[in-house]
Amino acid sequence: MYFYEKMQDMECLAGDTLPIFNVEVEVGSGDSIEGCSMYLILARAETPQIAVINKECTATENGFSVQLDSNDTIELIEGTYDMHFNLISTGGSSYRKLLGQLYVHTAAKGGT
Repeated sequence: MYFYEKMQDMECLAGDTLPIFNVEVEVGSGDSIEGCSMYLILARAETPQIAVINKECTATENGFSVQLDSNDTIELIEGTYDMHFNLISTGGSSYRKLLGQLYVHTAAKGGT
């Protein structure tokens, strides 16, 4: 199994809902993604070994889909985050791919 692409870097406000990520996974002859799982992992760029979000993706016909909603992003602090996907095969092998960056801005609360 393999999937090699760079994600487009993104920006958002803390509390935003991001677009749906659809990740297609190409499989080789005799391979299948049936029984595999995938997670979207978000970590601060300065501490990439510590995940702040580890959200399971939903299996689709030929890959996986996931969306970070406002409940996922509301507690993010301003800064740059590394975002990637981790595919876990039925045998337990882990493939981390599709690295991109997300810059989170915070905004003042207010209004009448």
